[in-house]
Amino acid sequence: MKEVSFDFDRIGTEADFYKTAAHSLGLPDHFGDNLDALWDVLTGAIQLPVAVRFINLTLGQLDKFGALIQVFEDAQDELGDDFSFEYYLKKP
Repeated sequence: MKEVSFDFDRIGTEADFYKTAAHSLGLPDHFGDNLDALWDVLTGAIQLPVAVRFINLTLGQLDKFGALIQVFEDAQDELGDDFSFEYYLKKP
């Protein structure tokens, strides 16, 4: 299973996330930087199986990126064993 980690020490904005995701997940060139497009590629365009980890999230980022996290959790529910998602808060 391919493993992809997103280090939120290096991701401060949604634009940062989408730029990193395009490279890390091999998103298509026509990918639109929005949640609907993210759902579409997670559930139909990326190579599976994959395990995705968000690391070093602060409480503020957990709130700021909540909708993004929800898309990954929903993809995990939809794809079952082919898609794993976890996130980890930054230790104080």
